[in-house]
Amino acid sequence: MAVVITLEWVRVESGLFIAAAYREDARQLYLQFRDGDIYRYFDCPVSVYRAFLSAESKGRYFARQIRDRFGHELVHRNAACGDSCKSLEQQLRSSVLLAEARAVQKRDAAQAAGVQE
Repeated sequence: MAVVITLEWVRVESGLFIAAAYREDARQLYLQFRDGDIYRYFDCPVSVYRAFLSAESKGRYFARQIRDRFGHELVHRNAACGDSCKSLEQQLRSSVLLAEARAVQKRDAAQAAGVQE
């Protein structure tokens, strides 16, 4: 955790991330997610870090250029969050399930209205 504290963090505007940092000597990219978790990405060129910072959509850039391209590890879990904080994946899963449930309700209501006519 000591390395994480000594990094020069750059705040970013993103729905997924809070900040980013880079260790040029070790070619390591650090990303802090909105839930407070911090991940380190290995053997990452500085050009990727700079492109991430300038990307219009940090989440899209991350998904296309970082997530599956570099080895990574969790270096800090936000323990203060506990179960009360949902990860983005959990939020998306809940959102999809809700949309599916609403679509089924709408379909059932339309079928019931069609049967009654």
